[in-house]
Amino acid sequence: MCEQLVAYFQAEGCEVQCYQPTHLSQLTMVVQQAISQHQTVQDGVLVVVGGDGTLNTVAQHLLSTSVRLGVIPFGTFNYVARALGIPLEPLKAAATVLYGQSRAIHVGRINQYIYLNNASIGLYPHLIEQREMDNRRFGRYRGVAWASGFAVLMRQHQKLKLKMTIDGHAQPIESPMVFFGNNQLQLADLHLKLADCATQGKLAVVAVRAVTRWQILSLIARMQLGTFEQAPEVQQYCATQIRIDAACKHMKLAIDGEIVRAEVPLHFAVAKHALQIMVPHVITSV
Repeated sequence: MCEQLVAYFQAEGCEVQCYQPTHLSQLTMVVQQAISQHQTVQDGVLVVVGGDGTLNTVAQHLLSTSVRLGVIPFGTFNYVARALGIPLEPLKAAATVLYGQSRAIHVGRINQYIYLNNASIGLYPHLIEQREMDNRRFGRYRGVAWASGFAVLMRQHQKLKLKMTIDGHAQPIESPMVFFGNNQLQLADLHLKLADCATQGKLAVVAVRAVTRWQILSLIARMQLGTFEQAPEVQQYCATQIRIDAACKHMKLAIDGEIVRAEVPLHFAVAKHALQIMVPHVITSV
């Protein structure tokens, strides 16, 4: 893939450097080096080939810079690319990097982390961990991801006792999962009207009350039918800032498909127009 993309960019008259880091520390070093080089390169673009998790790692370092980000989707779901209309075919995505336009997007923030698609506590981190184990065993396919997720949902999980402070208003809540969405396409795929909230640059939040296995099945069915939001077990919030307190000192989170540990309390907000990404030109009619 690297050789093919380098050949394409060089044929278009670009100076290209290709890196293939194998560890997170190497990826961080490459990004920092690219940011430094950007100071002396006019109209440079940092191009990421990978899934949304890799994209998140790179974007984390670009928020306070003027570096533009190019995306070559190479993950399982590629929600960021799909939401922005970036082609999933590598060479077409590469053409977008060269001939598209820069667009500023919102990103979610949680303590020292950011999320492009979603962040979650409780059940979802367990789902991600199981999915990664199943992916290593069966391969990275959407069917594997859905089957793995269904298996996790059918297990019994401990509910979290939390205090959520939503735009200054505190309320206790017991939930096996709290989900924060930032990607309008992903929220729409889940049949959630909160997609409009994310579009406005606000926190789109779903909390599920303690449920049984049968209630989980009912929620899955409701999600397919587009009535998930009407379920009595589901609470939704559209907010500017949210703080989550709990009895524990640290909490495990799933952020764009990756698992991290963050100190409690958790502070959620949206950084507006925080990241510059190359997207296709929008053709409008007069």
